[in-house]
Amino acid sequence: MLSESRIITTDRAGIIWSGITWCSLLLVVPAGLAGMMLQTLLPANLGYPQLDTSEAVVPRWLSLTVLGCELAAFAVPAIVCTVCNHKAKKLGHPVRGAVMLAWGVFGFVTVVGLLLWFFG
Repeated sequence: MLSESRIITTDRAGIIWSGITWCSLLLVVPAGLAGMMLQTLLPANLGYPQLDTSEAVVPRWLSLTVLGCELAAFAVPAIVCTVCNHKAKKLGHPVRGAVMLAWGVFGFVTVVGLLLWFFG
């Protein structure tokens, strides 16, 4: 027989899902690493210099592809955080701060990426 401390109640499950929501913000670290790798490795594997050098011209389609992949990489943590918060909210423990932080990071990366793509 299970002891009472091992039984997962709705309240305890909500607390667990709110913790998972906060921990899902750590996915920003691999997203950042993936973004940096995309900026360096994708042009290099296609025979172009890095995107920030002005020695040779990098095609627009390549810089747009890198930007799109980088935005997709940073969208993953925000989407995972939103889904986990939805579960926590259903169980009575919403975590709005984590979701706002995740989408704020995505918005910041989007704005900086678009500014660099248009003006960089």
